[in-house]
Amino acid sequence: MEVTPSKIRGILIDLDGTFVDHIQTITRCFQYACRELGFQEPTAEKVKRSIGGSMPVTIQKFLPPEQVEAGKEIWRRRFEEIHLQGVIVLHGADELLDHCNSSGIKAAIFTNKTGRHSRAIIENEGYSERFEFVLGAEDTPYRKPQPEYSAAAIEKIGIPGEQLAMVGDSPFDIEAARAGGMAAICVTTGSHNREELLNAGADKVFDSLAEVSHWLAFGN
Repeated sequence: MEVTPSKIRGILIDLDGTFVDHIQTITRCFQYACRELGFQEPTAEKVKRSIGGSMPVTIQKFLPPEQVEAGKEIWRRRFEEIHLQGVIVLHGADELLDHCNSSGIKAAIFTNKTGRHSRAIIENEGYSERFEFVLGAEDTPYRKPQPEYSAAAIEKIGIPGEQLAMVGDSPFDIEAARAGGMAAICVTTGSHNREELLNAGADKVFDSLAEVSHWLAFGN
């Protein structure tokens, strides 16, 4: 897909691995759930390589099927306690939002993290007023990369898919972009490297949100 920055009127930004680094806290929750159930704790690297779909999908990689439901409940309880800890806003986030705000590009968060927790994180970090909305899991019956979820985000931002870019860090984001007719713009700050993202079909891959901002402004 040929992507022209001048045609982009809005961006949907993934949260974990794209706008913020929350991996330490997420890892602690997976390790805690496994430990409580008597199973080996996944390493931080294994967790990082596994996330993207959603917690209910990811936890299946660390626990046997008969323990997944119990693991979900333990994970949720622990995450509720510590979800505002360990959040790092990634390099270039402010630069990207500054460019969007000055150029009339709408920006919103579109994530598989629960909407309630995502909004709490965005508010806690002081970014609520800079986004059109934060749409997350449990706000709809869907998750990335289901086409219905992309459609819900597109309807909410009010811009046709062909004039939107999905900015993310994983193949789930690329699939979500394709499902909505959006450009798939990826960063290597999360779960996958440049080669993996290109092989998964990303239109553009950058090393930071600052580079995304520069591309939107100058086209290179």
